[in-house]
Amino acid sequence: MNLRTTWSMLEETFDLLGGYGFAAMDRAATEMELEPGWMTWIAAIWLFGSEPITTANFMRMLPYGLARLNEERFASALRRGYLVSDEQNGYTPTEAGMRAAQKVWRDAGDALAHLPMPETRQDQLFDYLARLGEASLSAPEPPSHFFISHKRENYRRFSVVYPPERFVVLFGELAAYRDDAHIAAWQAHNIEGHAWETLTYLWRGQTAAFADTLFEKLGYRSIPREVYAEDLRELALSGWAQEEADGYRITAAGNRVHDEAEVLTDRYFFAPWACLSEAEQEDLLTLGVRLRDALRTLRDQ
Repeated sequence: MNLRTTWSMLEETFDLLGGYGFAAMDRAATEMELEPGWMTWIAAIWLFGSEPITTANFMRMLPYGLARLNEERFASALRRGYLVSDEQNGYTPTEAGMRAAQKVWRDAGDALAHLPMPETRQDQLFDYLARLGEASLSAPEPPSHFFISHKRENYRRFSVVYPPERFVVLFGELAAYRDDAHIAAWQAHNIEGHAWETLTYLWRGQTAAFADTLFEKLGYRSIPREVYAEDLRELALSGWAQEEADGYRITAAGNRVHDEAEVLTDRYFFAPWACLSEAEQEDLLTLGVRLRDALRTLRDQ
């Protein structure tokens, strides 16, 4: 069967749940009067547990932003008393930081409490996702297990009350492994994460873009226009993009490089799915579609 179809379905299900959870996170942050960029250090607290938080290790998991912007956000949390600095230029959460991280987590989870979760065989769906997570953790490298291992170990410190939350956590482990896989696929090209994301934007849309376009479409990264402008110039020098009157467009060489990275990502990511029989893979798709369709119906009411 086409495992990409199953994965796309699981991604859509997560996005539907995220529509409720992320809004609740924003409300919690507003209530606590957190400064912009709060999600960076909140996510770091979730991901690192008792391990010191460093910008370098954070960007091993989330390499698409700018190191200096992440450091500024950690410094902001330090000034507000949510983090403390250690002697090795790392950070650990204070009690206030842990309370903030727990509130954002719990408010997001509570926002999912009312959502439909098909009762019939929901535990079977969770079992399939858990088995895929276990198989991904034991898969040979590359990719590394840096992101998935941190999510698996440290997210479980936080309570999971409602069934939709369990889906989010189990899906999140698999999504982290897919990130591990994709990072392994493109970092061989010795390119910065934000430059790779620029190429990805061109590859997905097959459309032209200037730095202003990228700044608008990828604004959640908070990356300055001049960085995107430099990324586009570097992609042009590499032969992966070319400048035209209406902006930069991806070239055949750029498409080929990105296509190869996508194929390698899929090869890495889907290899552990062999832990499920073909019948179990079909059943996973059936159960996942049932949940996704229930969430679609609720959204469209």
